[in-house]
Amino acid sequence: MLDVETVFDKLETRCPRLGGSVPFDYCRKLEEGLPCSRALVCWEPHFPVARYLSSVLTKEEWGKTFKTDSQSRLEKIISIADQFREQDDIG
Repeated sequence: MLDVETVFDKLETRCPRLGGSVPFDYCRKLEEGLPCSRALVCWEPHFPVARYLSSVLTKEEWGKTFKTDSQSRLEKIISIADQFREQDDIG
């Protein structure tokens, strides 16, 4: 019998974080047993990863893994710079 949770585990793709080839089972349980936050982007060309993960993750797990942050990367950098500037003005 086919195990739905591990059916794609042996597929491999290049990991942009590690710079080499990794199997899906590595990405599926990378973050404390939850999928890598980039799994949707990396694996979508290989199989319907969003559909698969939405069937094996709870809504809470999905939200924790793929939470969207309203700030862009540039906005985060500016916010951190502002915090350091404020600290420097105080001290």
